[in-house]
Amino acid sequence: MFSAFSILLGLQLALSLSTKETLPSSHRNWNICHVRTSLSDNLRKQFSNLRTAISEEQIFYPLMWIMTSFAVVPILSGTMFCFQTQYLKLDPSVIGLSKVVGQVMVLSLTVLYNKYLKKIPLRRLVAGVQTMYALAVLSDLVLVKQVNLMLGIPNEIHVLCFSALAEAIAQFKVLPFSVLLSSQCPPGCEGSLFAFFTSGLVFSAIVSGVFGVGLSSLIGVSGGDYTSFPLCILLQSLAALVPLGWISFLPEKWTADDKILKPR
Repeated sequence: MFSAFSILLGLQLALSLSTKETLPSSHRNWNICHVRTSLSDNLRKQFSNLRTAISEEQIFYPLMWIMTSFAVVPILSGTMFCFQTQYLKLDPSVIGLSKVVGQVMVLSLTVLYNKYLKKIPLRRLVAGVQTMYALAVLSDLVLVKQVNLMLGIPNEIHVLCFSALAEAIAQFKVLPFSVLLSSQCPPGCEGSLFAFFTSGLVFSAIVSGVFGVGLSSLIGVSGGDYTSFPLCILLQSLAALVPLGWISFLPEKWTADDKILKPR
């Protein structure tokens, strides 16, 4: 199964690299798309266009911020899942349903952004979202310390309503950057830039996961001992505030209403 999946991905990559990006509104580009170029020439040209786009400051610095903002925060989702299923004995279906609730939150935040939040300058908006993310991480601390039971809230209800809150905010944080990149990207390399953007986010998530595993191991959290788990969550919340230290990488006054319509 793994070999078949790898072959399929390889074919998809080869097809993507052999497809030349064109501008549909240009008659000249419509003619160019019929010219067959070699895979190596097309790859070289796309890489050159991507390098040119990334070298622009209005693209490079926001890219670096969003990627590092994910990478420096250790993800403890695996440890939390074990805590919920092994220690609290929660039904996995409740945890799965909480993910659905999280996606509903993302959809709601997207609608809210389109109506109101896009008018807020990017730097101020992202700073607020990042702060909310750091606070949302603490909802796991409430569950681990069983504060919700003291307030009369069952574990199932708390997990259903708050377990995916931080993840939903993290997913929403990508949206303003997608709008920014779409407005600043040079014509002709939109696909390459967004592929690089997505790959960078995936790599950041991998680094974040490695940090999470390392943090849990370092502090001594294991399947039979969760006494140090609250400390892990506190450190995760503090780490979520670290990217605010280089928030100046983001444009101070840019809003989604200021999108630059580049000539086609």
